[in-house]
Amino acid sequence: MKKIIVAALSVTFMAVPAVAGSEPGYPSGSVGINYGIDHVLGIQAEFDISSLTDIKSWSGQVFLKNYSQETSPGASWDTTGIGASAIYDFNSVARLDKNIHPYAGIGLVSISNKWNGTGLSRTYTGDSDWAYLVAGIRYPLAPRVDGDLNYNTFGDLTFGVNYSF
Repeated sequence: MKKIIVAALSVTFMAVPAVAGSEPGYPSGSVGINYGIDHVLGIQAEFDISSLTDIKSWSGQVFLKNYSQETSPGASWDTTGIGASAIYDFNSVARLDKNIHPYAGIGLVSISNKWNGTGLSRTYTGDSDWAYLVAGIRYPLAPRVDGDLNYNTFGDLTFGVNYSF
C-alpha cells in the first residue's frame, strides 16, 4: 500500500507543474531524473515561483529519491526520501556565462529506512525528517533540456537531466 501511495504522489508531483507550466500566465516548470554516486536514483519536478515573490530567480522543487543495496545474500537495505525545497538561481548575480546557472537550495526531506533480512524474516521500518541542502550548476544541453550537476544531503554528488516546458 505504501508503494502505491508513493507512486501516486510522484505522479502528482510531476503532473501539477507540467500542467501549470503549459498554461499562459502560470509558472514554467521542469521535470528531471538524476543519479547519485551513492547509487541514489531520483525524480523531481520544479516550477518557477518568482511570480509569487518580489525576488526573482526562485523556484520550488519536489522530489522522490531511492537508494537500495543488497547487504548480504538474502538481506537488503532500502532508503527512500520524499521532499520539497526552495531553489535560488544565482545566474543574475554571479556574472557568469548566461548559460551557466549556479544554484543553491534548502528544504525538508522525509526519509524512510527499510531492512529486509532472511532467517527471522523481519522487516524494520524507521522514518525520520531531515533538512535538505543542495548546491549545483545547470547547463543547457539542447533546447528545453538541461544537464544538472549538484551536491546534496541525500545522494551526495548527483548528475541528471531536466526537461523544461
